[in-house]
Amino acid sequence: MATASREQLPDLKESGAEKPSYYHQTLWKDDFIESLKGDEGDEEEINKLIEEVRTMFRTMGDGATAASAYDTAWVARVPALDGSGTPQFPLTVQWIVENQLEDGSWGEKELFLAYDRVFNTLACVLALKTWNLGEENISRGLAFISKYVELMKDEAGAHMPSGFEICFISMLEEAKKMGLDLPYELPFIKSIQAAREKKLKRIPVDYFHTHPTTILYSLEGLQSLVDWNRILALQSPDGSFLSSPASTACVLMHTGNQKCLDFINSVLPKFNHAAPCHYPLDLFERLWAIDGLMRLGVDRFFQKEIKEALDYVYKYWTESGIGWARENPVHDIDDTCMGFRILRLHGYDVSPKCIEHFRSDGKFFCFAGESRHGVTEMLNLYRSSQVRFPGETILEESHAYSKAYLSNAIKNKDAFDKWAFKKDLEGEVEYALKFPWHRSVPRLEARNYVEQYGAGDMWLGKTMYRMYNVSNRTFLELGIADFNRCQAIHQKEVQQINRWWNQSGFTELSFTRQRPAEMYFSIAATMFEPEFAAVRLAYAKTACITVILDDLFDSHGSVPDLKLFLEAVKRWDPSVIGNLSEEMKVSFNGLYNTLNSFVEDAYKVQGRDISGYLRKVWEDLLSAYIVEAECSERKYVPSFEEYVENAKVSIALGTVILNAIFFCGEPLPDDVLQQVDFRSKFLHLVCLTGRLINDTKTFEAEKERGELASSISCYMNDNPGISEEEAKAHVYGIIDHALKELNWELVRPNNVPLPCKRLLFNTARIMQLFYMVRDGFGISDKEMKGHLQKILFEPVSV
Repeated sequence: MATASREQLPDLKESGAEKPSYYHQTLWKDDFIESLKGDEGDEEEINKLIEEVRTMFRTMGDGATAASAYDTAWVARVPALDGSGTPQFPLTVQWIVENQLEDGSWGEKELFLAYDRVFNTLACVLALKTWNLGEENISRGLAFISKYVELMKDEAGAHMPSGFEICFISMLEEAKKMGLDLPYELPFIKSIQAAREKKLKRIPVDYFHTHPTTILYSLEGLQSLVDWNRILALQSPDGSFLSSPASTACVLMHTGNQKCLDFINSVLPKFNHAAPCHYPLDLFERLWAIDGLMRLGVDRFFQKEIKEALDYVYKYWTESGIGWARENPVHDIDDTCMGFRILRLHGYDVSPKCIEHFRSDGKFFCFAGESRHGVTEMLNLYRSSQVRFPGETILEESHAYSKAYLSNAIKNKDAFDKWAFKKDLEGEVEYALKFPWHRSVPRLEARNYVEQYGAGDMWLGKTMYRMYNVSNRTFLELGIADFNRCQAIHQKEVQQINRWWNQSGFTELSFTRQRPAEMYFSIAATMFEPEFAAVRLAYAKTACITVILDDLFDSHGSVPDLKLFLEAVKRWDPSVIGNLSEEMKVSFNGLYNTLNSFVEDAYKVQGRDISGYLRKVWEDLLSAYIVEAECSERKYVPSFEEYVENAKVSIALGTVILNAIFFCGEPLPDDVLQQVDFRSKFLHLVCLTGRLINDTKTFEAEKERGELASSISCYMNDNPGISEEEAKAHVYGIIDHALKELNWELVRPNNVPLPCKRLLFNTARIMQLFYMVRDGFGISDKEMKGHLQKILFEPVSV
């Protein structure tokens, strides 16, 4: 909601009470609003999609992913442990023969990456040559490698698979020993070999035998360096080495370790006699699935499933974070930051100290020793930093670091990732930078994410792989269908608001801005779910009336008339204003009739009469307006503290919230109300941040009009000699700290219903959005016009 402050309007008493030219006319005409006929879609189809997602959650287990030709090839090379000289896993050899692609390669069929195809193909050729099987397959594989190996040099280095230089050169050396005809002397291969030698010099051999590192993921490329008996001390409880079937198979070859055998035997049946790139992926899958559903705006359908999934993740949470699997001894910043943010927002007790384990010399890393960052991990670091509480220094540092990295990536058109192939990663980064957490209202994020979501996105480990429960058509189709259904409901409601506005006579008021659609947008973009229809209508109507009264008290009535208007509200008696102007009567009657309907409707939810409570809320608002009117008349500049104390009421956010909150669906006894009304820190912070962000974006216009009081001018008056920039910096500092405190108010445990918390928190967010660039309410034909079109009026197409 974005209520105007008095600095936004010229003195209409001096101009015949005409609407100021500073504001544009109504954007959304009656005929346009009445023409809206949104399609709520097929309820049965939506329910079907919901059930499909629930089934995904019920069957998640260790992660739904794809087979990896590379890892399968390494498993296929394991000789029989009984010494018979045959393959220990013969069906994996058969899988290799049956899964060669038409061009002679092995690997991901839908997306061609030379690194991936050549890497997979070489591994499969070695596996077949080991057992002297598939001569034709080997020949076609070698031809593919010779033809495409140099294409790798033209691909982005960031898309080089994990451990590529280590494992690829090692396999080439084996191929040469086997007498396979390959272009070993190519300059590009020589450069990879040089990179391998450089990397090996940095690897402390004794250290990786005694401490879990990412080397465990690529042991097959370091066979000459590994002490196989010592390395067993770093085996994961599930028998794997960092969840890598290839690495685990290599250890099995050299040791015959029973736990390695058990791990591989447990994996192969799940992938039709093949092995995935890494397994399990249980933590990764759960967190990314939840994040996708949240960003698509459909997580509300899966609260039980999400709770179970987060309980599972939290069970394996540690003070140093997590990895992609429950028993991974090596944790990473990507999974840790995703987990930290989602767990915190769902009320779990997690400390940001986990992120300290990924900081060194003022920089943050995903894995120790990495050569460059991935954009997705920096994006998750950035997103996690925004749910910080006051005093969480590590999150302050990570916020500054990740924001600078991402901004530079966008500037240099370098927003691609070494760990993922995503539909629109650049768009995701641009959105995150432009609309950070406190500005990213739910419908805006959902609308953008349905356009950015990649149903066929892939990830890159040692090979490319898919995550079927993370990127899929079902998520996308549900997100689109639900968005359009909610939008259709919102269109009917905005028609109701528009008719109410007209029937109340507000269209004829000469002194106020006509913004009923914008007022409705401010709540529909946040509390968007169908069940909050009553909240939206009460919120929008209240917001409309506060704007009218703000403009009325600001410029259209004398102070005595305004005091008489306030007296009529206190007595709740229309006869008190009998001698006032017709426009003041229309304004009072609009308030009177609307508030009476609220009281009647709220009784059905609350089981009690709230008329006295609501009238007191309105009395406080009008009293604050009169204080401002008197200060303006006397040309009095209050102190900063005095100004803020009154202005956090006159911003009217508290009034709007406290009229709508009774429709959130639950009875609100006084012990709950006092945690969300003006007796609480929560509402104080909402109103404070709303007022101050408003002031920062209207200060120039106010100064040009000769207005004296705003937070910036009052602070400058209190501190002679400071510049306007310094005063603004002080105000922004207050906003920043208050927003962190709001994060705590949102998630801290108490008996306030979550919808009530959301109502407050999202009101603060919508103000940050409205006043992101300028006065987005008064000048709504700029940025806000596009937001209204995308969220309220334009359906999403599949």
